[in-house]
Amino acid sequence: MNKVVIYKLIVEALKKRFDTAKWAANQAYEAATSEESVAENKYDTFGLEASYLAHGQSQRVLECEKDYLSFLNHDAMIFAEDDEVKTGALVSVVELNATVGDVKWFYLSACAGGLSVDITGGKSVFLVTPSSPVGLTLIGKAEGDEVVLKQSGREIAYEIVSVL
Repeated sequence: MNKVVIYKLIVEALKKRFDTAKWAANQAYEAATSEESVAENKYDTFGLEASYLAHGQSQRVLECEKDYLSFLNHDAMIFAEDDEVKTGALVSVVELNATVGDVKWFYLSACAGGLSVDITGGKSVFLVTPSSPVGLTLIGKAEGDEVVLKQSGREIAYEIVSVL
């Protein structure tokens, strides 16, 4: 797995999310300022609701922009073979006791936790923050360590295959 390529895919996904948020904010603004949003009576709250939505969407734009710029202004950190997992690490894990070694990929990120980025072969890289349950479990671990992650309400043991 090429970490630089994965990093570029993450930046592209964050840019797309930022662009989508801007589009949604513009749509919400148009709805809030439209002539059709003017209240016809004291019980008509469509305009008020549309303005709340526009405000929320503008907040989302700021958050998405911050995440995008955070990744855009840094390069992918390259880790040595014996480095511990920390922010910036691309970590692969494989389930212990599994008949087929299905590899899961996590990118430990300071922001944009929960984002899933599709990579080749139908695989995905999941961005996790250091404060998330997965991030807390992975941080400080190294290649070859075993970790237990919750998945669908059950605990599953994994081995860390690589820290890039």
